[in-house]
Amino acid sequence: MNKTNKILLTIPSVLGLSYILTFLFPTELQWLVTSMKVYYIQIGILQGLTILQIAILIRKVWSFKNLERSRKSNWTWILILFNQIFCLIFIWKTVDEFEALNNNTVPENGYKAWTCDAGIIQLHHHLTRLLNPI
Repeated sequence: MNKTNKILLTIPSVLGLSYILTFLFPTELQWLVTSMKVYYIQIGILQGLTILQIAILIRKVWSFKNLERSRKSNWTWILILFNQIFCLIFIWKTVDEFEALNNNTVPENGYKAWTCDAGIIQLHHHLTRLLNPI
């Protein structure tokens, strides 16, 4: 994931965490939320951005081929339940680790990962060697 995508995916979490400040300091930040109508519009936009962020990150989690299904499901639930903090951790730390694992040909369980095309090519190579002895 490139840096631009990381920054764009970070925006909803940073906005959500900074929006918590309006509850901690209501009188100082009263200019930010002038009426309930403005508050509902702001919350609606923030929730829309957050749902979009979660959807993109969950799709990213499940796009890794060399990652165990249990780790994928664990990260899916973590991203859904603890969104504001763990999305930042996932975006800036864990994606790089998962991409490194995904680029390896041997996953953690020790089995060689290969795609269907690579398997067909290997099978064709072995059959050709068997049928055409030198």
